[in-house]
Amino acid sequence: MKILLVIDVQEKYLRYYDADLLPRINARISAAKSDRDPVFYVRNIGIHGDNDSYNLANNLLIASDYIYEKRFPCAFTNDSFAKELKDMKITELEIIGVDGNCCVKKTCLDAISSGYKVTLNLHCTSARNKKIFEKTCKELSDAGVIIIKT
Repeated sequence: MKILLVIDVQEKYLRYYDADLLPRINARISAAKSDRDPVFYVRNIGIHGDNDSYNLANNLLIASDYIYEKRFPCAFTNDSFAKELKDMKITELEIIGVDGNCCVKKTCLDAISSGYKVTLNLHCTSARNKKIFEKTCKELSDAGVIIIKT
């Protein structure tokens, strides 16, 4: 079974990325919902805990109640998230969100290490440093992550 995993699409971070990133993400969420693929959301709450600046983006399409918090870059640091994937017998993750060089990268690598099939959808993922992101994508591909551009 496959899920769409939306990472750190939060009001606090969106100003660093293309204005059309959020509409592309929402379109992908809508397509996943139509395909009946569960949509999971993970949001960073910072090392010291949550505050309003860490809210999910105002206009982000919320297609499920699968919303998890993390204090560290990798989504798998949230035990409830990892347990839910196992309980639902998830085998494949399509990952989208920000930042491609940090939280997205770390989650992709840990998912591969945990035995999941991982796809990174570049159409709905961005990084603040595009030059480093090219190297990141090569590293992820070498690790077994499937990179798609559309």
